[in-house]
Amino acid sequence: MIGHYILNEQGEPVLEPDFMKYARWFEAAERHIGNTWFGDIRVSTVFLGIDHSFSSVEGGSPVLWETMVFADEAILTRLMELSETDDRSILAQFFGGIDIQKRYSSRKAAEEGHQLMCIFIATCLAKGLLRESVEAEGENSCDLKK
Repeated sequence: MIGHYILNEQGEPVLEPDFMKYARWFEAAERHIGNTWFGDIRVSTVFLGIDHSFSSVEGGSPVLWETMVFADEAILTRLMELSETDDRSILAQFFGGIDIQKRYSSRKAAEEGHQLMCIFIATCLAKGLLRESVEAEGENSCDLKK
């Protein structure tokens, strides 16, 4: 069974067994904890609301947050070449394609992951390792929502 989670008043995830209550919360909730733009590259970190760890089978902690990078395929491919890890989604790993995705079991880990991804992209841009048409617009500090 898939676990559905909502965030309580303190921002902590709580298992919500009532699917309709979960659905109403999910529809209206602000789930972004990080949303940073580097020109046409977007780093987005969100609360997923559904356990993506299959923890009910494995007995582990629920995975409830995710960072993704949105950009054109050439930029994503170059970022993957420059990265020391394979951060593609499981779908991209099995079926091909390119995306950048990281998942986390805590908000703190998600915030840190968002910041690290921003630092990585900012460093690549500063060193000229990405195509030159990508120019950072405005302030590119990590926009984390507390």
